[in-house]
Amino acid sequence: MALDSSSPGAIFATLAAGSVLKLAAGYVLRRCQEPASDYRLVGRVSALYCYPIKSFRGMQVQEGECTALGLRCFGVTDRHWTVATANGVYLTQRQEPTMALITVEVKGDIIVLNAPGMEPITLPVNPTITQDRLSKVTVKTDTVTSLDCGDEVAAWLCRYFKRDGLRLHFSAPSLEKRDCSKNQKNWNHPAKSGVDFTALSDYCGYMVLSNPSLDALNQRLSDPVPISNFRANIIVDGCAPFEEDNWVSLRIGKAELRALDSCTRCVLVTVDQEKGVKDKNEEPLSTLKKFRLKEPYGPKPAFGVNFTLDNPGLIRVGDPIYAKYGRHNVSAK
Repeated sequence: MALDSSSPGAIFATLAAGSVLKLAAGYVLRRCQEPASDYRLVGRVSALYCYPIKSFRGMQVQEGECTALGLRCFGVTDRHWTVATANGVYLTQRQEPTMALITVEVKGDIIVLNAPGMEPITLPVNPTITQDRLSKVTVKTDTVTSLDCGDEVAAWLCRYFKRDGLRLHFSAPSLEKRDCSKNQKNWNHPAKSGVDFTALSDYCGYMVLSNPSLDALNQRLSDPVPISNFRANIIVDGCAPFEEDNWVSLRIGKAELRALDSCTRCVLVTVDQEKGVKDKNEEPLSTLKKFRLKEPYGPKPAFGVNFTLDNPGLIRVGDPIYAKYGRHNVSAK
């Protein structure tokens, strides 16, 4: 027997059906927003850092866009500029620790550089590309085409570092990028050829490090060091020390990052980022070597993990972080 559409029973049935549909829709929406079941909540984003100019002081930000080539904030992307010597080889705090004292500020479409004892100098965020300004820069073993940023900033850098021949190079969006899989290491690493690219970073687009790992290190040091010594992009809170070693994939909002391998540390971590000088006892590197050496990385201690991007998205300080656990596909040669 059919129900009269105006009867209490029909009205109840209609409301019940609507509630079921609403619940079903909500469930589907939640399932779309939640990570897959093999991901676990591991912590939250504690801090974000973008380093537009390699080895200069980074910008601490509240949010950033995860792109294939690194964290993008205020229209600039992580490690897309670098200082190079006269022969086109990149320069870092390993050779010039006072690079840590040069600050980078983005004001609209202008980058402002400040350094001790120097007048500020400005650069365009998106300089015009002309054939006569195309140059070459070598990062690690890769030599790629870049845009020379001009004589004015070159002279400024030469005065600051008291050395001749320095130039500032920019990896403009339309210029070639470095294939991470070609990075020459003493071990096999899982960067995918033709998939994982970077501009001017040492290896790949992202480095992830947790505050609990830093705390575990600082407990072993007579003079604790800040997180800035390690120049990571994404800082994590709420996990166990060195838990990041076991993450093979991360989801933060819509962004998904894939682990490549541990970040092996060198003398750069001994540079005091506030003073621009290396620690005379090579700390915290010396202490890291006592408890963070692991296969297949040889004499370089592992601290933090290198990641690349599989899916873009905006991330913010405070965002929950979900991780998939496993072993990094890294092996000795």
